[in-house]
Amino acid sequence: MAMGLERPAKFQEYDLLELREKKTETNDPEVEQYFKAKELFRKGFELASKIPNETTDEILRKHEGDIFESTKYLVEAFLVDEKATEMSPRIMALAQQYEKLLKLQYGGEDIERSKEYEKATTFEESLILVIWLLFNGKQFQFCIQTLSIALNQLEQSLHPRLLHLRASCYLATGDNKLCIKDLERLVALNPNFVDAYSIQGLIYMQQDDRVEAVRAFKSYIEKANKDSIGYANALYALSVLTIQNATATATSSRKQSLQNLRTQQAYNYYDKAKEAEKRFEYLYGHPPEMTDVKRTAMTLFEKTSRDSKNEKPKNSQLEAERLAPILQQLLSMQPQTSLAAANITGAGANDSGINEKKCHNCGSETRKDENGEIKEEKKNKLLICTGCTSTYYCSKECQKKDWKQGHKQQCGNSKQVLLKQGAQSG
Repeated sequence: MAMGLERPAKFQEYDLLELREKKTETNDPEVEQYFKAKELFRKGFELASKIPNETTDEILRKHEGDIFESTKYLVEAFLVDEKATEMSPRIMALAQQYEKLLKLQYGGEDIERSKEYEKATTFEESLILVIWLLFNGKQFQFCIQTLSIALNQLEQSLHPRLLHLRASCYLATGDNKLCIKDLERLVALNPNFVDAYSIQGLIYMQQDDRVEAVRAFKSYIEKANKDSIGYANALYALSVLTIQNATATATSSRKQSLQNLRTQQAYNYYDKAKEAEKRFEYLYGHPPEMTDVKRTAMTLFEKTSRDSKNEKPKNSQLEAERLAPILQQLLSMQPQTSLAAANITGAGANDSGINEKKCHNCGSETRKDENGEIKEEKKNKLLICTGCTSTYYCSKECQKKDWKQGHKQQCGNSKQVLLKQGAQSG
């Protein structure tokens, strides 16, 4: 007997736009993708529901066209946006019917027929269907293997989406290195795949690489639609990352100016995040969820605003100069646990693009790695010690050597100087 037409209920954030009649008020391409995938899924599921839930040869032959067509709709929906799809017993049964029907058409010992199957469009659909089942079932290791096969055998136009899925699997299994590698390949193929930059930024924050985290989040802000769900959180991340770099000791007027500029930039990011949240609440009817990054930003900037008598910073150098010492004092006294909760503590780097220092250990003015080579865009971005925020290194290897050779004691003294200056400024 055929299944009923009612499909499983799965409510996503984007569905609020339709419910609140706000769908036409945004031009976010992610919204458009979601509803395109949702319509494809609806068509596929309704067609599948009309097929008897049996796997006899007679039933399969009789409903062959509907089985292939419904599977095509469902697989395409998954490729467009998996959030719009929902695995259910009927779709699991359809997958069994589909695979058995393929065996009837292309199976057996006939090698030529097997080759014909590999050339057929059904081969692509069959592979994506397996990936969908594994991904939905959180069988990430098997999903990674199947995605690797798909990347080798399916057309290149599908590669960005397949790489995104495999990167998601690597992220779920804790393999951040391979996740980043796939995301880099993804944006090389499709620079406008904005979700990749957001994932990169979060991973780099976890790895204490402030320079790369800033680069990733800036790319996201540059390319993402302002109505994107993650837009406000990316701005909060940039505000926190930027204010960290604004706390370096200012021993010259040039450095003080750079510190003031970064402080103002951090405030600008924070204000833009607040504006993005208002827009989100207008569209979706509720504020974005609280994240560790947002919580850290609120701790820093809201407390600073209270300490400065609730005066909103103006876009001027004078206001930046006034607020810089207050923020410096606050961050100097900020408990490490608050920053750790946001996954942004640890060794970072100078993200201004200006190479103002030399490596404290070897004197190099450019970055290095263990092999003596590094990407071109990172060469002028030295690492900075986050203990004293005033000592630079070309590599983590040099940082470790210098630590053992005496910076451990110097770093402690420098930090006390910073604390004293921060207290005097406050």
